[in-house]
Amino acid sequence: MAWATTDDIEKFTARAGEFLASRPVEHSPLLTEADHLGRHPEAGTDQAYGWWVDDAGQVSGAFLRAPRHPTFLTPLPEAAVDALVAMLPLDAVTTVDAMLSAAEQAGVQLVPRHRVVIHRLATPPRPEPATGRSRLAVAGDRALLDQWFDELMAAHPGDASDRAYVVGDPLPEQRIVLWEVDRTPAGMAGWSRPVHAMTRVSAVYAPSGDPRVEAAVLAAATAAADHVASDVVVLAGKDDQTAVSRLAALGYRA
Repeated sequence: MAWATTDDIEKFTARAGEFLASRPVEHSPLLTEADHLGRHPEAGTDQAYGWWVDDAGQVSGAFLRAPRHPTFLTPLPEAAVDALVAMLPLDAVTTVDAMLSAAEQAGVQLVPRHRVVIHRLATPPRPEPATGRSRLAVAGDRALLDQWFDELMAAHPGDASDRAYVVGDPLPEQRIVLWEVDRTPAGMAGWSRPVHAMTRVSAVYAPSGDPRVEAAVLAAATAAADHVASDVVVLAGKDDQTAVSRLAALGYRA
């Protein structure tokens, strides 16, 4: 049993891709990141990708640390967790309970920074009762979307999302929805390129902070994503009860 590592995203997907595809919902963060990085590879040492090979010679775990991002982990066998503690810069790891326990046993103190839960659309999305209408963003919306991206990143300084991932790639592929009130854009949401029939809705933003607009544009993006993928998922903070309740109302289940 051993970890194999690389800083080449193509080598990682060639070796670990089949394992990641075996559970597209559970492995959503790694799949969507790997898909984006495969189309926008970067040179440099600020990245690492690895896969755990078990006694049977099968890949049974993986991690992905994209440039400027924390590390994403799949669920891991206990032996893989213990070995990973000695390998990765732990201050950058997106922690799970197993990592916390293994780190403690190794004499390393970790403090969870942020916990997220994957929510999967379980029933057809129900439209939100809100004033306005949705439409797909077009090329002429680019300046506004760039402005909103900057505002969104400023509001979440710990988020290392790439502009290409949020705006540049999805815009020409019609993967961004705008919510308009009185024909004026009031909110946006997008979804990732479908990978193994899974897509993830993200970048939900309303500059006014109006929860009704946020809920409406999330519902619109969910409905659009549901037409192109079998599994539609959203990541939400574990303790963000407002977001969890909103997702539950739309038909998502943790």
